[in-house]
Amino acid sequence: MDDGRTPWRVLRACVSSPRLADVYVKDFDSAGFTEVGDSFLEKHTMLADRPQKTYGVSLERWGQISSSITEVETFAFRDATVSQIQIWPFDPLILSPEAMKIAVAVSYTSLELIREPRVVGAVNDLLREYNVQADPEER
Repeated sequence: MDDGRTPWRVLRACVSSPRLADVYVKDFDSAGFTEVGDSFLEKHTMLADRPQKTYGVSLERWGQISSSITEVETFAFRDATVSQIQIWPFDPLILSPEAMKIAVAVSYTSLELIREPRVVGAVNDLLREYNVQADPEER
């Protein structure tokens, strides 16, 4: 669909995803960390997040805290004691609100957008003021 907006893939080609890895952890103390991913979208769009909140952690900080954290591979959907940690190459707390919008938007993969139409809508809401349109099917 050509409606004059810049395709998300163009933004993604210009700005690298900050997301290096995802880890699910039990009983994460989120003090001093910021929400990213779906949790950030929930605060800034109409997206309803799942019970597991998503936090961004720098690679350096992850190296400092990972030995004291309990990673989990499986958990019940409604288990709010589990958090998703996205490991970023830098501390997401250093980003301005506008830079965080871009970083979160490009942190999603095309496959995630294809599988989660609700995330596409939230990313579009987030990027509307930049005239960018997320459409994972567009070539």
